[in-house]
Amino acid sequence: MKSRIMLLLVLIANAVLMSALPAHGQQPRERTRPNIVFIISDDHRWDALGAAGNRKIKTPILDKLARDGVYFRQATIHVSQCAPSRATLLTGLSPHQSGYYSNNFLRSDMQWADRFTVPTMPGLLQQAGYQTVLVGKWHLATDPWLTGFSDVRSWLPEAASSYVDSRLARGNSRKKEKTTGFTNGIFADDAVEFLGSAAAKEKPFFLWLATTIPHSPYQPNPSHIEHLYEGEATADLLPPGFPPDTPVELSLPGEPRDAAKFRLVNYYESVSYLDELVGRVLATLEKQGLADNTIVVFLGDNGLMAGSRGLRGKVVPYEESVRVPLIIRAPKFATVKGRSDVPASSLDIPATILALAGVSHPKDWGGRDLRPILSASKQHGIDYAISEWADTESQFRNYTHRLIRTPRYKLIRWDKPDKPDELYDLIADPHETTNVINKPALRSIHNQLLRQLNSWMERTNDPARFWAKKNGKTPNQTEEARAASELRSGLEDKTPVKVHPRIYDAYAGRYEFVTRGIITIDKEGERLVLHGGEYGGTSELIPKSETEFVHKNQPMRFTFVRGEKGQVTHLVRRSRFGEGLTFDMKARRIE
Repeated sequence: MKSRIMLLLVLIANAVLMSALPAHGQQPRERTRPNIVFIISDDHRWDALGAAGNRKIKTPILDKLARDGVYFRQATIHVSQCAPSRATLLTGLSPHQSGYYSNNFLRSDMQWADRFTVPTMPGLLQQAGYQTVLVGKWHLATDPWLTGFSDVRSWLPEAASSYVDSRLARGNSRKKEKTTGFTNGIFADDAVEFLGSAAAKEKPFFLWLATTIPHSPYQPNPSHIEHLYEGEATADLLPPGFPPDTPVELSLPGEPRDAAKFRLVNYYESVSYLDELVGRVLATLEKQGLADNTIVVFLGDNGLMAGSRGLRGKVVPYEESVRVPLIIRAPKFATVKGRSDVPASSLDIPATILALAGVSHPKDWGGRDLRPILSASKQHGIDYAISEWADTESQFRNYTHRLIRTPRYKLIRWDKPDKPDELYDLIADPHETTNVINKPALRSIHNQLLRQLNSWMERTNDPARFWAKKNGKTPNQTEEARAASELRSGLEDKTPVKVHPRIYDAYAGRYEFVTRGIITIDKEGERLVLHGGEYGGTSELIPKSETEFVHKNQPMRFTFVRGEKGQVTHLVRRSRFGEGLTFDMKARRIE
C-alpha cells in the first residue's frame, strides 16, 4: 500500500514539474536564439584595415575582431554604392530584382515607396520574436519602421552628413533635429545605451548600426584620433602594393589641385575613429554579459577608388570599389577563427544572419549560407562571388556591368558596345592593370567563369543575360538613340524642382526640371547650399559662374540658363564619370 502511495506521489510530483515547463512544441525558442549586432561602415576600402596587411592604418579593435572571428579576405560587395547596397542587405535581392538600381535610379514602383513589397531581413527576424533596432545611416526612400525595425533610435534618412553637429531624425519620423557633438559618436552612444538596457536581456535582439565612416568629408575627428597620424604624409600612408604614379586624391571641380592633399590622412583618421567606436560596442557586450551569445558582423557597404585608376568614387567593378572588409564573430557557431579566402559576397549576409538565428529565408534570395565556412566545412560549394551595376539611366549608366570573382580570377562584362570583356589574374596582377581576356592559356578559365555567370543570371532572371557579345562587343542601342529616348521620357514626365539661387535673384522661382525630388538652392553665409533632392540631405555648391554650379560632394555640374516662355527643361549632356552631370535649365517658370 505504501509503495503504491509513494509511486502515486512520485507521479504527481513529476506531473507538477512537467506542467511548469513548456511543451516541446510550445517552447519559446527566441530565448535560445543568439543576439546579432550588424555594424556597417561606409565607403570602406578592403585594404583600409590592419588585418588586411596595411601596417600604416591603426585599427587594433577590428584587427582583434578579425582574429577572434572569421575574416573573409576576399569578400565582394554585391553592388558598389550606398543605397542599393543597403537595399540588398535588407531584402536579400540583387538590384535587378529589388528595383534599387542605384542612389539615383530606382524602378518606378520603388521611387516613392515607403516600404518594400518583399520580405526583409529585419522583418523576418521580428516575426521570429526578435526586437529589431536601427541606429545610424539609412539612405533609402523606404521608412525603417515599415521595413521591419521595431525600435528606431537616432538615424540619418539621407546619404551623408557632416561629422559633427548633424541634423538627425529619431524614432518613427523623418523630421530632423539639430544635434551637437560627433555624429557617429551619437550613433555609438545610442547603441551602447540599448545594449546596456533591460530590453537587451528580455529577448533576442538584432541591432543594425550603420555609421557614416569613412565616407567623405572624412573629418573632423576627435583630437586624440587626429594625433595618431600627426606628421604623416599621404605618400607614407599608401596601402601595400599601391600602383606607382597613381594620384591618390583628386580635387573636386572648382577646387585647387592641392586642396585634397591630406585627405588620405583624414580617411585613415576616420577609420581609426570607427575602430574606437566598434570597441565601445564590443566592450559593452562584454560588460553586460552578452558577448558569448551575440553574433557580430562587420561589413563595408562598398569600397572606394580614392585615386586608383584615376577614379575617386565607387560603382566601377575594380577591386578598390567592390572588395570590402567582412568579419563574422559567432561564438556558439564558429569552430574556426582567422582568415578565410572563400569568395563571400554581401548578398550572403542576409541569408547567413537568418540561418544563424534559426529563421528560414525566401527561396528567391540569391545569397548563400556561410555557416559551413564558420564550422570549417570543406563542402561549402562557395567558389565565386557576383557583383553588378544595374543602373542604365543615371549619370553612372556608362558603367553598367556584371562581374564574377574567384580568389584568383575576375571576369567583367559590360553592356557598352565599345567595351569588351575584361579578365584579370588577381594573384599575378592584383591591381588589374593587364586584361588577359585574349590569352589562349586562360580560355578555359574565361569559359568557365562565363558559364557560371550566365547560370547565375538565368537563375535570378537578370536582364543582363541578353547581353550577346559579338567580336568582343555588346550590340546595344546607340548613344543617340538612348539620349533621344531619355529626353522623350524626361519631357513626358517632368517633375517640378524649386530652384532658389538667391544669390542670383533672377533665377528664383519654381521650374520644370528633369530629375526626382524637390531641390532648393540657398545662400548660407558665404556658401551656396543645395537642400533636398531624391534622398534629401545638404550639399555645398561651388559657383563656377552666375549660372553654373558644381555639386561639391557628388561632382555634378548644374547649369541654369534663362529660357524663353514656353520652353521646357531638358538634360543636354551627361559628362564622363568624375566630371559630373550637366543640366540646361531652359525652363518654364511655374506660377
